[in-house]
Amino acid sequence: MTVPARTPGTGPDPAPATEATTMTDPTDGERAVSLVVPPSSSEILEGAIAGWRAALVEAAGGSTLVDVELLGEAALDLTAAHPSGMAQLFAGRATRLSNLVREGAALSTARRRARAVGARAAVYAHRYGIAPTSLAIGVATWTERTTPFVAADDMAALASVTRQARRPDEAETGRPAPRTVRAPVLLRPVTLRARGTGEADYELALEPSLEVNPVLARALRSRGALLDPGAVARGAFTGSGFDPRGALQRLASLGDAVLEDFTLTERVVVGTFVHPGQVLVDDLDNLTGTLGHHELVAALAGVDEQRDRLRRRLPPPVSGDRDPGVERGVGDLDPAQQHVLDVLSTGTHLFVDAPAGSDVTGTLAAVVADAAASGRTVLYVPGHRRAATALSDRLDALGLGDLLLDVAPEAGWRSAAARRLLGAMTLEAPTVDVDAVYTLRARLVASRERLRGYVDSLHVPREPWRVSAYDALQQLARLTSTRPAPRTTVRLDPDVARLLDEERRAELAADLVRAGELGAFKVRPTDTPWYGADLRTPADADVVVHRLDRLLDGALPALVERTAQVAAETGLTQATSLATWTEQLRMLDGVRGALDDFLPIVFERTAADLVAATATPQWREERGVAMGFWLRRRLRKQAKDMVRPGRPVADLHTALLDVQAQREVWQAHCPAGGWPRLPDALEQIEDEQQALSLDVQALDEVLATTPAGADLASLPFDVLVERLTRLRADTGALETLPARTGLLHRLRAAGLGPLVDDLATRRVDPALSPAELDLAWWSTVIEQILTADPSLTGYDGTALGGLSAQYAALDRQHVASLSGPVLTAVVGHVSATLRQHREQAESLFAELVEERLTSLRDTFARHPDVARRLRPVIAASPMLVPQVLPATRTVDLVVLDSAGHLSVEMALAAIARGRQVVVIGDARCASGSAVKDLADVLPTVALQAGASRRDPYLTAFLAAHGYAGVLVPTPLPQNTPLVRLDVVDGTGMPDASGAVASTRTEVEHVVELVLNHALLHPDESLAVVTPSPAHAEAVREAVLSEVRGNPALAAFFDSGRNEPFAVTDLAGVSGLRREAIILSLGYGRTPHRRVLHTFGPISEPGGDALLLDALGASRHRLVVVACFGADDLDPERVRGAGPRLLRDLLDFTARRGAGETGEDLVAVASDDVADATPPVTDRRTSTGSTPVVAATAAAASSSESTSTSAGAADAAVPAADGAPLRVSTGVVPVVGRRTGASPVVRVSTGVLPVVGAPAVTGTPSDDPDRLLLDLAERLWRHGLVVEVDHGIPGGTRIPMVVGHPDAPGELLVAVLTDDDAYVAEPSIRVRERLMADRLERLGWSVLRVWSAAAFLDPQAEVDRIRRAVHARVPAPAAPRTAPLVLGVPDTIVEADEPDELPAATGTTPAATNRATTGATPAAPRTTTAATPVVPPAPATGATPAVPSGTTGAVPVAVGPATGATPVVSSAGSGAHGGVATTDGPADGPTSPRAVQLSLAVPTRPRPDVRSGLPIGAYSDDQLDEIVAWLVSDGEERTRDQLGAALRKELGITRRSYRVDTAVRSAITRALR
Repeated sequence: MTVPARTPGTGPDPAPATEATTMTDPTDGERAVSLVVPPSSSEILEGAIAGWRAALVEAAGGSTLVDVELLGEAALDLTAAHPSGMAQLFAGRATRLSNLVREGAALSTARRRARAVGARAAVYAHRYGIAPTSLAIGVATWTERTTPFVAADDMAALASVTRQARRPDEAETGRPAPRTVRAPVLLRPVTLRARGTGEADYELALEPSLEVNPVLARALRSRGALLDPGAVARGAFTGSGFDPRGALQRLASLGDAVLEDFTLTERVVVGTFVHPGQVLVDDLDNLTGTLGHHELVAALAGVDEQRDRLRRRLPPPVSGDRDPGVERGVGDLDPAQQHVLDVLSTGTHLFVDAPAGSDVTGTLAAVVADAAASGRTVLYVPGHRRAATALSDRLDALGLGDLLLDVAPEAGWRSAAARRLLGAMTLEAPTVDVDAVYTLRARLVASRERLRGYVDSLHVPREPWRVSAYDALQQLARLTSTRPAPRTTVRLDPDVARLLDEERRAELAADLVRAGELGAFKVRPTDTPWYGADLRTPADADVVVHRLDRLLDGALPALVERTAQVAAETGLTQATSLATWTEQLRMLDGVRGALDDFLPIVFERTAADLVAATATPQWREERGVAMGFWLRRRLRKQAKDMVRPGRPVADLHTALLDVQAQREVWQAHCPAGGWPRLPDALEQIEDEQQALSLDVQALDEVLATTPAGADLASLPFDVLVERLTRLRADTGALETLPARTGLLHRLRAAGLGPLVDDLATRRVDPALSPAELDLAWWSTVIEQILTADPSLTGYDGTALGGLSAQYAALDRQHVASLSGPVLTAVVGHVSATLRQHREQAESLFAELVEERLTSLRDTFARHPDVARRLRPVIAASPMLVPQVLPATRTVDLVVLDSAGHLSVEMALAAIARGRQVVVIGDARCASGSAVKDLADVLPTVALQAGASRRDPYLTAFLAAHGYAGVLVPTPLPQNTPLVRLDVVDGTGMPDASGAVASTRTEVEHVVELVLNHALLHPDESLAVVTPSPAHAEAVREAVLSEVRGNPALAAFFDSGRNEPFAVTDLAGVSGLRREAIILSLGYGRTPHRRVLHTFGPISEPGGDALLLDALGASRHRLVVVACFGADDLDPERVRGAGPRLLRDLLDFTARRGAGETGEDLVAVASDDVADATPPVTDRRTSTGSTPVVAATAAAASSSESTSTSAGAADAAVPAADGAPLRVSTGVVPVVGRRTGASPVVRVSTGVLPVVGAPAVTGTPSDDPDRLLLDLAERLWRHGLVVEVDHGIPGGTRIPMVVGHPDAPGELLVAVLTDDDAYVAEPSIRVRERLMADRLERLGWSVLRVWSAAAFLDPQAEVDRIRRAVHARVPAPAAPRTAPLVLGVPDTIVEADEPDELPAATGTTPAATNRATTGATPAAPRTTTAATPVVPPAPATGATPAVPSGTTGAVPVAVGPATGATPVVSSAGSGAHGGVATTDGPADGPTSPRAVQLSLAVPTRPRPDVRSGLPIGAYSDDQLDEIVAWLVSDGEERTRDQLGAALRKELGITRRSYRVDTAVRSAITRALR
């Protein structure tokens, strides 16, 4: 066979190229061209298989089956044991080591060796899943000279091929040198268990089986000896018990006959006599013929075609929740876990990226249960025993333990497997109430869809507004929380509001501000006669002024003189107004026209008879005028006689009508009567009147909109002159009038007339008019939304909370119901198989009942259709797989788990047997090649890392060192650092490896830490992890020594605990998870106090992965013990990824343990890390996120001290009541340093990218939830500790957390909301239940506050949160009355008062004055709803006013007072925004500033006036003092509101004349 070249990374380096392998062109002196034929796929595969096999042989090393002396210290020699003890042991009874070895010194040695045997067996069981501890009876020694032995012994043959250098005697003779074989003869499995305190004793128990050493058996049979090893072994068990002497004699006689220098020594030794690699080599040989057909094996070998074949497009994740009827798997699964099941259902091979903290066990349980329910066989291959135990426990908890056949690494695993198979043949299906399951699922879907429908309705943008109801609630909360708050009750016409988008509203708001600045809202009718005049340009104003001058200076005085002249000449009454004058002139003009046609006599008498006589009959009939013929004839003749000669009149009747009208006018203006007379120069008079009328009409158009109105012509001349005089006297008002009028016209044309009138009526400050416009628009929008979608009005806080709780309960019931159908399906498959293959079933049943099972693999081979179906899930370690299953590809699904420490060759036995392979692991911390190589060739789906109780900054540290975008820090209730570095003074001399290993000082300190943990935290599991096995052994011995002398510690160190105390090196940390981890480096200084930069496995390739795995093993606490710190390491000598990570870890743990939370706390120490350690590709299927490289700038500390770190962004600001107030505007608000009962309200304004998003993940908000800020302030007023947007950068952020002053250093309640982050999560299960469950597992009490409830009844939500806090800490909290301050001042001195702090810049939140009475602030909520949701709870303080100006067909609901919600405003808002500004430039764009939330808080102490007395019991002075105290908060109140506040403060609920009089008088006195 041609030995192919090694693949990279396996075995020694290839030999350098020689002349035989290269061809050089003699004419080319510059380069040599190598002619290499690309290998074929089969050659690549053969080369890879050969490399894998060689690696297995190399890993196996020398075999203890060939040389018993290789056991070393891990050999317990019982040759000289006490006869009675040996008799008890051989009789099959458990025997104590102290009964076998009874002499003191010998017993001490035996204990040490037994401990070594147990440690090696534990290592094998952990790393390889096999613990071959056996009692060796007899040791055979012979000399091996011939090659047949080499050929027969696979291990020796491969070792001879791969040996790099021959021995000198082999080189001289050309033949293998003789060697001495010292092989155990009989091997009987034994169980070795520690007993007593501190492993003071051990118990041995033999298993009822025996085998002949296969090395000895092959050596004998290869030389012609007739040997049946099974028969020899069975002969040792006789009717009188176990007697191995006959078997030994038989083997001794055969050995003497065929083996050179054969001797058999009667020795009894306990040890581990099989290396796992030996089993895998044999299995690889059996699989060689089929490996080439396995696409995954070929891809691992490097065959590109198979790699491309594996790169399949995966189905996209399902968005939202699934139909319960088609939900896969079992257990409480999140969407990522369900996606894994969906992908596996397609039959593709898969790599599942499972970072530290993800629910691997739950995923595995779901995967194997789903496969088993589908009738598929599963081989679960755990890389270590812990994983198999965890899966078994999880399946038992789910009620699916009957699915699993767990092949445990125990001596009696074969008999245990036989019993499990036999039990499966009689398994009965559970009873499943199908109707109840269907009913449950229907109710779950209905509840889920109701929740989804409400949330979608609340958050969906509505057309044509393009905003949601949630947006409207937030904006209304923002508007009503400012002080002074907008109070308009105007609602815009829907058609008008529809046109006002954000840009248009901004334009109109600017117009409102400008109009207000020009006096539109302050000028009153009494202020100027020009009020309301329609002048839009300055030119129009100039024209009006000129007209006034013309009228007053000439036209009007001349007009009065002319009226007198005309009256004298005509006898008319002198005209007193321009209208009368105009009528007289029009009458005179008519008279003049009549006299042109008639004689003057026509005006002497009435012309009514003449008009009737000259009319038509129809005219007379319509008017009821009866006139005879002769009379008509006579009257017509008279009329004709009155016509001037020579002036014929065509229509005499019409002309007489005009004459009659003129006569009536003349009669009205000339009481003396007589014929009309015309004045002289009538045409000139008419021209003067026309010119004057033009000026008056122009003024009428301008003054028509003034309060006095127009119609100047009807005014008496003296009144007209007086009005025009007043107008000319106030022409200064015309400077702003045109611009103001133009703006008002534009505003009214835009439909804002009612709003402008309302603002003018209330004389609103112009700077507040944009808020008034926003309030009108958002109120209109919410009314229209509620009118269009009445379903939103059917939910209040109680209804929504009940619906959410109902869904969570139903979902939990549904999750619990998933196991029943799975088990029913599996039992159905088993029953069908037994019926279909009756013969195999009967044969297998007989074999199991008669206990004839000797090989599980042979049993499966003989009964292929039945045996594998009985327990569809087999759990077997990689090294047990060849002993369990035949070497064929017959397993439907192979699951490889926790294999980070395994190499590819060790996983081949499992991979090759699977039709489908799924690998679950973390390639970032994998020290072996299996997971890394498999992750490279398989498509990947990522699991979500769950919330961890470890220090969130440790999670951030891991994220910065390889887990960016994968691990997300989640804040804990406690702020005490859970990470620290203990530096001890350990020195010593370097050993052969060049390191100062395992100093006594460090060992003693670790022991002290272990004992303290056992005493102070006995409920928390603990493990000690060290880089080197020697240090681990030293720590283990020292701890056990202490435990032996202290029986009180026995319970904590009991090995039977769920997670027993463990001491392991880095190589054995895979899969280890404990509440607390002590990471002891075990490397000291030299006597000269030098640090040798040799760190054992950490310095080797893959050392960083081992260290990351150790850090991820901690679920809660981490203590690093070292003899040096990061500053003691020379950066020039710290090379490699592992040492650099160690340096960063030492620096991080030291600083975090001191309470630091600075920006660079978790940053990567040097840029060369990126060069040395390529970033691991984020294989998550969800959207990526930005890596965490910094933690927080806020300060934190332990519960014992309050030391602020450099650059911290927390500061204690003195409040008015003397209590320090914690504020923060740094990178992130964290649970800062607190001592005593320091009140805290913290709002984050930093902005950092969010990492991942499971649950409540987010970026520090620039625009905090206004409704939430309202609740936060109310809770703060009640004396509680409150933080808003709580979390660290890049981590999970909790909208609000609440604590109690009596629980310093701890926050208690996490408040979730239905904000945008909540809506962004498509799964109802995640956002309604899983998110809260994760936080509760971290120790939070979780409440959800719905935005509708926070808006309608905020005090009820506050009371609910307070009850949750006081359920944890019953003590009451003292209410606060001091002004609330948010922000960090540039400088704070003791003399500074909160109102003197500088203003904020950028996006620092600020708030303006809020109303308060007593301990709880209150303010009326402006009407915004169109349909009442629930009767609003009365707010403390003023009674909410119900606006009268409502629109729509439905009644308007009135929300209660929202209290003092701080409002975020930008810099430069000035007094209108409630933020005080300072002169001078800011320090920079990120310079933090203090911002005072101008809350409505009385600034003086409450007078000592008792409440609850009759009104007559209070003097006027007492009432005045109470009123003065109420108004000292600076809030704007009406008289009615102030009266209501006074009654409330005095406890007066009844209304009477006497009470109202006293209250009204006190308010009147106060407001003078």
